[in-house]
Amino acid sequence: MSFANDVRNELTRIMPERKCCRKAELSALLLTSAQIHCQEGGQYDLEVVVEKAATARKIFKLLKEQNLQPAVRMEKRKRFNKTRVYIVTAPLKEKQEFATLEGLNIIDRNIKIKPAVNQELIATSCCKKAFLRGVFLNRGFINRPEGEYHLELVINDARLAADLQKILLRFKIPARLGERKNNQFLYVKESEKIADFLRVVGASNALLEFENVRIIKSMRNDVNRQVNCETANLAKTIDAAVRQTNLIKLLLEQEGWEGIPSQYVQLVQLRIDFPDSSLAELGKLMEPPLSKSGAAYRMRKLEAYAEAKLQTRLKAGFK
Repeated sequence: MSFANDVRNELTRIMPERKCCRKAELSALLLTSAQIHCQEGGQYDLEVVVEKAATARKIFKLLKEQNLQPAVRMEKRKRFNKTRVYIVTAPLKEKQEFATLEGLNIIDRNIKIKPAVNQELIATSCCKKAFLRGVFLNRGFINRPEGEYHLELVINDARLAADLQKILLRFKIPARLGERKNNQFLYVKESEKIADFLRVVGASNALLEFENVRIIKSMRNDVNRQVNCETANLAKTIDAAVRQTNLIKLLLEQEGWEGIPSQYVQLVQLRIDFPDSSLAELGKLMEPPLSKSGAAYRMRKLEAYAEAKLQTRLKAGFK
């Protein structure tokens, strides 16, 4: 089972305590998955098509609470590469049944679903959270935290997508707007913001799993960076030691020990005796000991002296 399905299953088990929050979540569920059909005789039916049985059960309960008479059935049809969908229907015979949907502000004058957020329904922070939870149940996807961080909400209307973007910003979750196959979608790729979204919609178990994986990935990345840094430093140390050793040996061949100034003799001997050691290690072996910066300074002076000497001899015609 995918991580997105785990999140949805957890969210379907959340039933808000406050009635206003339940209405806000129902509004989101209907906005993202419902249609109104006109039957023979002028009767209208509300139809909600979802992919998960748990989501269908939740919609059924919420519609029942609004004094509608819903029914649920399962059908096999091709939808988003799925062969099985769950359909919740509710007849709209009486004025009060239409009034219920009008109270959710999801139908227009043509008795069709109106893709717009009822700001009155999401006036409070808890109702906004419930609304986002309903949107994710029908239109949300989140990648497994072991892979690339990615959260998206697929919306089939630009106005609704813009409204959702504003709601997310209220929780300091900046979502970018994209388009795919004539559908608008909002996406978030920052791991911290995805964790914030899971916290906002109430997916506590999924959030815990997400954070655990995120911590492990962060530790692994830190270890890799440290190893790469140490490897690079070791390579630099070895390259410098080889260059210094070759330069010193060439100087000794040309000038002999008599050509080495007294202040450099000890360092030259240590570099020859310990060709793989770092300057910090050579500094500790000297008498008196030198710090890493002190040993590095003296080695730069020695290299400059050796290069100048060899260059002079080269110009004078010596091989």
